[in-house]
Amino acid sequence: MSRIVLLHSAFGLTPGIGRIADEFRSRGHEVHTPDFYAGQTFTSAEAGVAHSRDVGFRTLVDRVTELTSALTGPLVFAGLSLGASVAQQMGKNDSRARGALLFHGGGFPSRTRWQPQVPVQIHFAVEDEWRTPVLAETLMESAAAAGAPAESFLYPGSSHLFSDPESPDFEPESAALLLARADRFLADFAS
Repeated sequence: MSRIVLLHSAFGLTPGIGRIADEFRSRGHEVHTPDFYAGQTFTSAEAGVAHSRDVGFRTLVDRVTELTSALTGPLVFAGLSLGASVAQQMGKNDSRARGALLFHGGGFPSRTRWQPQVPVQIHFAVEDEWRTPVLAETLMESAAAAGAPAESFLYPGSSHLFSDPESPDFEPESAALLLARADRFLADFAS
């Protein structure tokens, strides 16, 4: 069993995040879903991204740090899209991190430091307009240079939030494969 901090996308803490959390719970994991948007949700990516920019990425990371401050012991930070970027920052900097699961987001513009005890797994649709291959590659290189296991998976199509069962982007087959791969990651590296 792993302790997972599952971070929402720019849409906010939607029912889809709750359903993904329940899926991980049904597999025996403890899951926490901090609301770093303080109750706000959005119906369009544009509005959600605008909100995240207004608040500022550093503030969002600080909110997650504060909202998870009572959690002790090893944690796996996971997230969807914007939440993947926050999970990546937590994986890079939080001493409790023992894994980073990045769904539909993540990456660095250049090589950076990474914690050796934090394996990382990245998931994108191959034609996702939000995917920037070089960013994912530099994250993989940074993790590998630190000695952390790193793997990246591509899925067919162009859907961005294909693992979110409440999103119009939902792709059941790809979502099931993503969850199976994430569960294997948790069993192999983060338990």
